[in-house]
Amino acid sequence: MSMAEKAVLLGEYAIGRARRLYFMALPENEADYKKSRHAYIAGDAAAQTMVQLAGGTFLAGLMSYAGISEGNIGVFTSLASFAALFQLFLIGYVRKLKKCKLFICFSVLMKICFAFIYFVPLLPIGDSAKIGLIIGGYFAAQIFLQVGTPAINDWMASLVPMPIRGSFLAIKDSFAVFAVATTMLGAGILTDYFKERDPLTGFVLMGIMLAVLVLINFVAFSAMKEPRCSYLNADGKEIHGQMVKKVHGDFAYLEVGEGVLAELFHAFASKRFRKAFILNCLYITAFYIASPFNASYQIRELALPYTFIMLVGFLCNLYRVSITPMIGRMADRIGMAPVLKYALFCLGLSFLVLAFTVPENAMWMFVISSICSASGWTFIGSGLLGIQLEFVDGKKRILQLSLISSVSGVYGFFISFLGGRLIDYMQKEVPTLLGYRIYPQQVLNILGFLMILVAAWYAGELVKEKAKETIES
Repeated sequence: MSMAEKAVLLGEYAIGRARRLYFMALPENEADYKKSRHAYIAGDAAAQTMVQLAGGTFLAGLMSYAGISEGNIGVFTSLASFAALFQLFLIGYVRKLKKCKLFICFSVLMKICFAFIYFVPLLPIGDSAKIGLIIGGYFAAQIFLQVGTPAINDWMASLVPMPIRGSFLAIKDSFAVFAVATTMLGAGILTDYFKERDPLTGFVLMGIMLAVLVLINFVAFSAMKEPRCSYLNADGKEIHGQMVKKVHGDFAYLEVGEGVLAELFHAFASKRFRKAFILNCLYITAFYIASPFNASYQIRELALPYTFIMLVGFLCNLYRVSITPMIGRMADRIGMAPVLKYALFCLGLSFLVLAFTVPENAMWMFVISSICSASGWTFIGSGLLGIQLEFVDGKKRILQLSLISSVSGVYGFFISFLGGRLIDYMQKEVPTLLGYRIYPQQVLNILGFLMILVAAWYAGELVKEKAKETIES
């Protein structure tokens, strides 16, 4: 057999294995579902760690090194929400996919752009070009992250039954938080060590860590089974390729359904969908008016060391890991909305504490704020997702999750843009109150606290409505 023939056979073998892995990996029993849930926990832990390393304090440090202003750092870090707009562009494509696994794994692999931006300072190009590559690479990575998220959430929902969803999400978050806390602490120590000695080496190490996390995320998701079926024969078994044409004819691949605009109209016509959408927008308003600007505030004005920030974060995350499973079981018992209401209030308290944080009291106020934040984050992410899964139409889950994420994401970017402009204005004016300087981030955190109160109140209204629906049914 010639080398060319061997190469063809090897290529056909590789294609066959990939086809089986990404299009024919159907869970056959409860053990397959359990293994897939475990793989999802590992992949999600890597994904969350990746996002934290690529953004927040470390991204603020990279952008500051590149010469980006403080107000613009907050705006650029909010590109994550604006990138959600691309979900709308792909709704028509994703909703026609019979299998989403390959699309999801490809979007995961393309998050390698997160690693790339930390190598940009090494490139022999001008400062303006470096800034453009950092912003462009971060935005590209966020696009791939955002377009894959609704399909990932739909995949997770199909693997986890509703009665155990709260507990599963809590356990998943516990593993993710522990991975994030441990990695962030190590990354913070490395960053502090190299910050003055050789910042470029610190950026390179960060890029390597991110590349490893992307690989773990990709391998874990590739190992998961996908319950979503493509085409079935008369016996109810899944079929592929030529068998589809034999059973369903040449029109099997034509998708019959309403257009995307009609689907969007029907989504907003649903009262239940609107409630999930409004709650998400209220949370987005509170989060993006304050949070994107706190990392640079801690580094520049408060002058907190990276190691101290990461150590406090590590300890608070250990606290978060210890109580998260209990919070998840509570959500399964009394409902997600009641627990979410108190979680939002805890996050609001962290904003309020930061509003009174100045360089003179920075260390101990930062600790208090971090404890409040950790208490809130035990359930905010899981609670918002759980309520969305509960209120959207199960048959149109990917489309409606994409709609919530994309529209509220663009809205979040607009909110952070306004916050950035307010910071730039106040830094020029340098306002004072009773002889004390007022930092713009203090004002934004007050606004964030007030808006989080509104979001917590609305979550409470959902509790009352849910109770009313239960009584009537």
